[in-house]
Amino acid sequence: MGLFKKSPDMSRLDTLVGNGTIFEGNLTSKESICVEGIVRGKIVCEGNVVVGEKGRVDADIFADTVLIGGEVNGNIVAKTKLEITTNGKLRGDIKTGSLIISEGVIFEGRCQMITEDRGLKNNQPVADPDDIRIQ
Repeated sequence: MGLFKKSPDMSRLDTLVGNGTIFEGNLTSKESICVEGIVRGKIVCEGNVVVGEKGRVDADIFADTVLIGGEVNGNIVAKTKLEITTNGKLRGDIKTGSLIISEGVIFEGRCQMITEDRGLKNNQPVADPDDIRIQ
């Protein structure tokens, strides 16, 4: 998968929702998650979340770093960084510290940048989704 070329820190993934797999419910992890199948519900991850080119997430995502190569329908809180690659599609609001959107991306929603003044601090863990509201 070509998504890992720019981000070597995301090369180690602990949980894989494989192509052809449908997961419904709350997915929580202290490590990294890669979605190549379908996830419906909510993802809360202290590490990185990668939505592969064939992946689809119909859920809110709360993570340190999020990389989207597939499709996400839901709000995203990415404490450190959110990157949407060329074939990525995001329909939902964003709250992040850093945002990278490639040419050709479909993005429908609003974006709020996290700063030291408002939002998450660098040493604060990813909050529970109910604690963070995108305004």
